[in-house]
Parts: sequence; C-alpha cells; structure tokens
Amino acid sequence: MAQGTAFRLDTVDIAVESGWQFEHTSRIDEFSKDGVVVTVQYSADDDITSITRSGKRSEGEVYGPDSAGKHERLRIWLTGRAPSTVKPASQSNIPSIEYGQEPGGWTLEEFIAAVEDPNDRAFLMQLLELVAANSQLPRRGPQPPLVFGKRPRGGMFVYPLGRRNPPFTFPVKNGQLMITGCWNRFPAVKGHPGFAPLAALLDLDENGPATAVPVAGLDADDVWKVGETVSQAINT
Repeated sequence: MAQGTAFRLDTVDIAVESGWQFEHTSRIDEFSKDGVVVTVQYSADDDITSITRSGKRSEGEVYGPDSAGKHERLRIWLTGRAPSTVKPASQSNIPSIEYGQEPGGWTLEEFIAAVEDPNDRAFLMQLLELVAANSQLPRRGPQPPLVFGKRPRGGMFVYPLGRRNPPFTFPVKNGQLMITGCWNRFPAVKGHPGFAPLAALLDLDENGPATAVPVAGLDADDVWKVGETVSQAINT
C-alpha cells in the first residue's frame, strides 16, 4: 500500500473503488485499467509534480510541473467524472444562440454538460458568450453561428458571422474540451495559409495533421480573436 499524505492515500482508495489496478514506488503511483495507464509522480514532500495518461488514444496526455489543476484532473481521470462541487450550467446561464445539428447531433445543453473539467467548462462558457455577441452582428455567410456534430465524437463547429468555412471545431474527449483546426476538414480550404495564426497558437502546422489539442492553458478571448482572423482569411 502507498505511503504518503492523506490526499495520496485517498486517491489510491478512489482508484481501487473505481476498478483500477495499482502499483506503487516511493515517488510514483501507477494506475491501470482497460488498457489505460495513469502515472503520477510526486515530489519529496508528496506533492504531485506530474500526471500522465496513455493508451487507447493517439497520444498521451501530460500535465507537468507548470500545469494547473493536476489534483482535480487526476480525480477526473480516475473516476470518470468531475468533482461533485462542479455543477451543470443552468439554463439561465446558457447564452441564446442559434445552432444547427447534424443527424444525431448534440444539443447545446448536452454539449455543455459533456464538458466535465471545470476550467474547460469556464472556457466554453466564455467562448459561447463571444459567439452570442458575434451572432448579433450582420451575417457575412449562410451558416448558423454553431453546428454540432453527431454524439459522442462530433464536435462544435464555430462560424464567425456565419461565413461558409469554420476556422475550428471543439470536440469533447473523456470529459475534456479540445480544439481542432479545420485546415484538413474542408477541401476548399485544405492547407489554406490563412490558418497559420491558429496553427501557431496550437503549436501545429497548417500543412500537417489537424491534431486535437486540449483547451487547457488557452484563453477564450485569444482563441476567438485568432478564429475571427482565420475566418476572414479563409473565406475571402
């Protein structure tokens, strides 16, 4: 059994109750279940220095020493749900936004509820406020402000001013909100150089794969500004 702080021992108990296998060394706890491995590294005083999740996905997820919210993220990974103090957005807090749906697509309320991480939820609500404000301006294209893909893998496509081609989409993966550039999704704008500012923000290349990136650490206002710049560039 692991030795350490109450938080560390409580985390082990939660993991075991949730069906994880557990291995322990003095500075590392490793949890495994259904092909997924969560590794937690600790400092000498038993504080978390990093957490990593790998397996059953194209790339691992790593929260290092400079990442905020590691304790909450670890609990979400192990339990599959956000802490009980995180409450769903009430109907009164959801901006009124026109949106479209692919067959079997999310509703706006369902999409918000699927985002379990509290920081990701805050990012999403701020982004939706910006979308709602933008939707009050004169349209420059045929699209609704938002279009939701099919549950559970489909994302939320954002169309500033209703322009035809969206700059980005936001999928949800294991309760975590992600962002993906659309430079490979629509043939008419595939690899368009206008995606460069967004690719740079996500540390990607608009001529390469449109890898999904967690929104953690991104600012919704900055993402919106870059999205509007890209939207103008790719739709001219």
